Amino acid sequence: MSTTVENEWPRQVTVLGVGLLGGSVALSLRRTLPQTQLIGLARNPEKRRFLMDSGLVDLPAETVAEACQRSDVVVVASPVDRIAEMVILAAKSSPADCLITDVGSTKRQIVATVADHPDAAKKFVAAHPIAGSEKSGPENATSSLFDEKWVVVTPAETTSPELLEKAHRFWRLTGGQTCEMTPSEHDTHLAAISHMPHLVSALIAKIASPEALPLAGSGWRDITRVAAGDPTLWAAICSENRAAIASELKQVAEELEQLRKLLQDADDAGLHQWLTEAKKVKEQSP
Repeated sequence: MSTTVENEWPRQVTVLGVGLLGGSVALSLRRTLPQTQLIGLARNPEKRRFLMDSGLVDLPAETVAEACQRSDVVVVASPVDRIAEMVILAAKSSPADCLITDVGSTKRQIVATVADHPDAAKKFVAAHPIAGSEKSGPENATSSLFDEKWVVVTPAETTSPELLEKAHRFWRLTGGQTCEMTPSEHDTHLAAISHMPHLVSALIAKIASPEALPLAGSGWRDITRVAAGDPTLWAAICSENRAAIASELKQVAEELEQLRKLLQDADDAGLHQWLTEAKKVKEQSP
């Protein structure tokens, strides 16, 4: 593809679900591609006004068909349990060469569902930017949310090389750096590194007694930060990836039992070794 065409693409991008992630996609493109027209789906009149007044989009649209009909790229940023449905709808009204991608933190079920709809599958490349916040809503969107963050691209077996390259190129335009995994690999890894830790964070917040909370310091606040995330969104994530998360929680239960036994047996040497192993893992992380 020539440089001229590359510089002109994408001319129009639609975001279906202009919240924290969808809004940040729009703002990141506003920064890198100021001439690109940004369309945002907003059925609520108040949200349409907010999106326009805040500069998140150039034009709001009331329906998926209206939002997608002339777009080069459609980004589905709805809750994970609605992404496949939105991809299929977007495919019906978008141009033949449109790229449809998403921001969902689960992938296997979404990719499998879309695969049953050939017209949608020909346009769709699933993706997951590893970026976010416990805060939600378009008012918390930022242009730098994806900068230097990994965006995991998870193509289906039938995804064409041309469409796959287009997905990589698009996500790099948001400031992210891309890598590839299968949908199943993604869900297994994210259960370990994101989904299970969120539930553990919520568990720690849940068992804190009211009497202890006034004494909470930075350690407790750090470990429970993500527990402030939207329960509706996280319930949907856990539902979509329940098997992988259940496997991780089983391992957590085994480690907790080992830790409980070390304390019960007054095995201070064993406890020191257990803590040392955990410290080494943390130090090896980015």
